Amino acid sequence: MTGFTFNSFSRKILKKHQIMCTSRVAFAFSASSTLHRNGRMATWARLWKASVPTLFQMILVAVLMSPVAGDCGPPPTLLFASPINILYETTFKPGTILKYTCHHGYRKVNSSHLTCDINDEWTYNVFCTKKQCKHPGELTNGKIEILTDLIVGSAVEFTCAKGYLLIGPTTSKCEVQGKGVGWSDPLPECVIIKCESPPVISNGKHRGGDEDLYTYGSSVTYSCDPPFTLVGNATISCMVVNKTIGVWSSSPPACKKTVCLQPQIPKGIIVSGFRPFYTYKDSIEISCKKGYILRGSSLIHCEMNKEWFPSVPTCQLNFTGICAYAYEDYVFYMCDEGYYPLSIDGRSSCHADGKWVPKIPSCVSAVCGKPEIKNGKLSVEKNQYFEMENVTIHCNPGYVTVGPQTITCTENKNWHPEVPRCERVSRCEQVIAGQKLMQCLSSPKDVKRALELYKMSLEIEQLEKEKEKDKQVKIRQKFPKHDEKDSFLPLN
Repeated sequence: MTGFTFNSFSRKILKKHQIMCTSRVAFAFSASSTLHRNGRMATWARLWKASVPTLFQMILVAVLMSPVAGDCGPPPTLLFASPINILYETTFKPGTILKYTCHHGYRKVNSSHLTCDINDEWTYNVFCTKKQCKHPGELTNGKIEILTDLIVGSAVEFTCAKGYLLIGPTTSKCEVQGKGVGWSDPLPECVIIKCESPPVISNGKHRGGDEDLYTYGSSVTYSCDPPFTLVGNATISCMVVNKTIGVWSSSPPACKKTVCLQPQIPKGIIVSGFRPFYTYKDSIEISCKKGYILRGSSLIHCEMNKEWFPSVPTCQLNFTGICAYAYEDYVFYMCDEGYYPLSIDGRSSCHADGKWVPKIPSCVSAVCGKPEIKNGKLSVEKNQYFEMENVTIHCNPGYVTVGPQTITCTENKNWHPEVPRCERVSRCEQVIAGQKLMQCLSSPKDVKRALELYKMSLEIEQLEKEKEKDKQVKIRQKFPKHDEKDSFLPLN
């Protein structure tokens, strides 16, 4: 048996039918014959013996159908490439190879052809890829944002730094330009935003120079002419609104004449901020004298209405303590027999904190009598002394302390250590000769005076010696024949 496989005419009417026949037997299709498909193959389920003319018709059909059997149709349309030659055929034999060229904007990366394979299908590997644009470059005072990549069809976005205005396109696209690729728009420019000259104010000026335009971020500071005071923000800055317009951060300040009077605060003092006159926002710190307390705020400042805020405080007597007297008032008090006041004169004064110092009454038991010191005196002279009280003994000039110089009254009414005595220093009569000055003279003033006298005595003695020497010289000159050894005159 011989089999024929064919494609239907124009690939529309029949779909690959297989006709089974024999050279010995002629057969023809009958109306009741059925065509069964089995995959890509089809067979007639029923065969009849046919006449020779019928067989001829069958062979003719097979011959006519054979040219279109096992072909590929037209190749697919590719976005990135086109056939090198114009294709006039609509069918292609298996094994046919068609060469392609890449479109503009694409570059070849592989073998550029399509092949009709044995399965009647066109096969190929992607052989063209999109070209890539170079980096747009650097945008001064701005940045370039690559949204995806730099291949054909991608885009970049331009933005400027704060305070700069973008002049030019905001985006650019990588596109085909001739046989190559390039950016659709050039780089823009970032220009710094500027503000107009700051406003001029009356009775004042700013220290920003005389420029016509001020760039973003620059600032100017205003000051007033005396005695005017600045009201508002002293400094204003050039800023940007809507990313395009330069404006000043606030309105300029004003210069107004505001003077507050010197506050009158009886028993009060100005600790800081004192000046002949006060203008807007000037502040002072106030305190009270001892014995008085501050009622109100210690820190006040001058307001625009020429008044002090908060209100000027007052100083009031401090009656919070136990003494209902003014600061430094005092009272005298006396202690009962056998008791001794803490203060020497029995006086207690009212201190700034409203308390008596020492406390009233402040009487302690007098436990020690006055120590007897001959040729000396006590640091504290009184008849009785209380427990733990100390006294120091000072001997008269020419006397020295024998024993401890300081003694303490103990709880057993005795002095400890024992009371010392003052004894006369021997040979103190020769003080003038400079012996034991510090022992015989108790005060530096007496020692100084003694030294001066001693110096004077030495000078007198020296003068007497020189006078006597001159006298001897004159005698020798008057009696030259006398031998020195025979002279009975004293030679000093």
